[in-house]
Amino acid sequence: MPDDLSDPDRRPVRLFVGHAESPVWFPDPRGFEEMHLDDNLTDALRAWDAEWYSSRRPDDFEWIGATPEIEHLRRGVDLAYRISRALGSEFVVEVDPAVERSSHDAYSAPEKLRIRSDGPPLQPAAAAQFTVWADHERAERERFQRAVPERESGETWSAYAPLSGTTFRPGRPKTRGR
Repeated sequence: MPDDLSDPDRRPVRLFVGHAESPVWFPDPRGFEEMHLDDNLTDALRAWDAEWYSSRRPDDFEWIGATPEIEHLRRGVDLAYRISRALGSEFVVEVDPAVERSSHDAYSAPEKLRIRSDGPPLQPAAAAQFTVWADHERAERERFQRAVPERESGETWSAYAPLSGTTFRPGRPKTRGR
């Protein structure tokens, strides 16, 4: 795969907590066992994910953990590096940066940190599984592109919802009174 991180064939492995069974998404949430990462890394991911849940107030998700939230973010970056090395240079791992967040701070941190190993996978079974998922996503994208030919000039797309009787026409400006 090319080095260009904007390449659609280089889908990032996303690492974030609070939304699924595991904090690893590629492109959807992935279960701990199905990723084939070693026990040490899997246990560290489970602990990091559990810490997030136990360190938040359930009503508003405000951080109330014994350790500062920045430490949790730093462990996330460390885990992203470990996943990157496990999967090798064919994969990019995306994670929140470990920076203090403040509404009055003038410093603007990057939204996501993207990490790629420069070596071969240290965990070949995991890399093979992620490659299967990447190949499946690529095949689905190609299948979709073949199924939806280029539009001719003047043609429009629409979607019809039979239960509501609504027709959606993307790209067409809405007009008042319709």
